[in-house]
Amino acid sequence: MKELGLDYLDLYLIHWPSNKPDGAQVNAETWRAFEKLYSEGLIKSIGLSNFLVHYLEPLMSKAKVMPMVNQIEFHPGYMQSDTVSFCKSNDIVVEAWSPLGTGKMLTNPDLVAIAAKYGKSVAQLCIRWCLQNGTLPLPKSVTPSRIAENADVFGFDISEDDMKFINAMPFIGGSGFHPDTLEF
Repeated sequence: MKELGLDYLDLYLIHWPSNKPDGAQVNAETWRAFEKLYSEGLIKSIGLSNFLVHYLEPLMSKAKVMPMVNQIEFHPGYMQSDTVSFCKSNDIVVEAWSPLGTGKMLTNPDLVAIAAKYGKSVAQLCIRWCLQNGTLPLPKSVTPSRIAENADVFGFDISEDDMKFINAMPFIGGSGFHPDTLEF
């Protein structure tokens, strides 16, 4: 924090769960360190990233402070419904990383057609879709005009029929990273 010039951090996440044989213990020990920082007021919110249900349950069974956020890949064609449902039922905010599917959603013909119905870009459609699914989208851009466009998603609602269609889309792209197979 000294190097950052800050008194506290708003949010601190364990980036990936350990998937090694002793992973549950490693995750629990790491979480205990996060809880300590939280109790000392150095971190305002603590959470996880890429934790599926089978990583969440053992961690939460030993936690004193429950995770506040779980940042997972979430976009059309990759909803991770089991993890999202588990998080919602345990009051964990789901932060949707890669809501544009690493850019692969932007040229999908179905999404292009739906976005055109609303006079919006596919990026805006995907971000709005995340919001209407009760997740917090985290789009990435370094282009000022795209950053502004990505924030302009509150002037429309996606219809129930379009939401159902998008929710039912098959896997159409993503990062390819999975917490069970990623090697560190």
